[in-house]
Amino acid sequence: MTWEPEEGDVVADRYELRKFLGKGGFAKAYRAVDTTTGDSVVLKHPNYRESQNDPEVIEEYFEKEAETLLKIRAAGGHENVMDLYDQVTERDVPFLVVELVEGGIELDEVIDRHGPIEDTEQVRHIGIDLSDAMGFLHEHEIVYRDLKPENVMLTPDITPTLIDFNTATGFDAAGDPSTGNTGTTILGPFKPREVAEASRTDVRQGPWSDVYSIGKILLFLLKGSVPKKDGVDPRDFGADCDAYLADIVERATQTDYRDRYRNATVLKEVLQNRDPEPPATAAVRYIQADERFVVEPGDTIGRRGASGPSASVTIDDPQGEYISSVQVQFDTEDGDWYLHDRSLNGTFVQQGQGWQRVLCAAGRDRLREEGEDPTDRHGNVPPESVRLHDGDLVSLVHPTYGVTFEFHPET
Repeated sequence: MTWEPEEGDVVADRYELRKFLGKGGFAKAYRAVDTTTGDSVVLKHPNYRESQNDPEVIEEYFEKEAETLLKIRAAGGHENVMDLYDQVTERDVPFLVVELVEGGIELDEVIDRHGPIEDTEQVRHIGIDLSDAMGFLHEHEIVYRDLKPENVMLTPDITPTLIDFNTATGFDAAGDPSTGNTGTTILGPFKPREVAEASRTDVRQGPWSDVYSIGKILLFLLKGSVPKKDGVDPRDFGADCDAYLADIVERATQTDYRDRYRNATVLKEVLQNRDPEPPATAAVRYIQADERFVVEPGDTIGRRGASGPSASVTIDDPQGEYISSVQVQFDTEDGDWYLHDRSLNGTFVQQGQGWQRVLCAAGRDRLREEGEDPTDRHGNVPPESVRLHDGDLVSLVHPTYGVTFEFHPET
């Protein structure tokens, strides 16, 4: 039998388990004290004994959560996302040492205690914070996929924090029918169909999947319950809220992901603006293929069929695997459009007569590891992002690679 920790045990000669907090299908959690620093933390370990899942599946999802949290930490973390502090092992049982959300209560318990939130502004701000956190995850090629009330802690100052990352994955996760892996834990009204029915559909999962779940969370906060239905207008279920918020929820929860907001960045903006209509869009024309795509803030371009995350706009790579699964991302700030490189090989932007290389930190690090100098002939380090203007050309990998887009704002 695998060792099962109990209250009072000391893990890795450092973390004293003080209080059992709860369990899920893959893990158990304890409040603990770091005896080295005196800080309160949470320790999570695989739920071998009481889970209905096979031990191999439990370990797979526990390791997935660890990998995701490490990736989030490497990206600098986010104030609305649980922090990972340490990974330790005790008697062959792995533990994750994560942030304790002081004073935090799970959203479902908040509603159980106090009922639906009548203050629409509080609901709106929770939605903005959740969208900002999801936008951060999407920016780093992570789809949460399991947003539900028990996975969000709310502090007394109405600040939400995302917890439980064992089902988070890259944008491509569509399930594997051959293995029975649906990529989900519990089917329910907070999951869009492309996640809940992953093993029976080829519909892509992506940022739009988390948009759906945020919409359902907003409805839950307003009403206290959630129907297993898509395209929900909260007012049809007795919720008292402003028309703009009702329209946002209805659009975010559409069955077809193409009818929702494209990503959490757009959802955050419409909530901030109190306007259900998406912000300004732009057009990019793929010159070599003579194809035109509409992009919104937060949208990405990447390689079709990549084993990694799937971008908002996917294209074939003419030479194999030089275009990243997510190559570039578009965003807006104060009415201006920006291009952010997310690749390992870089992107070039033509403004006027010359080409400007744009290369993210990971791409620069890769060049250094391979003994190459990422700076240009003037000794300048290429920027990670660049402001775009009407008519600018964007070439993936290199201007001679044969994949060039022409950018035009406000279509």
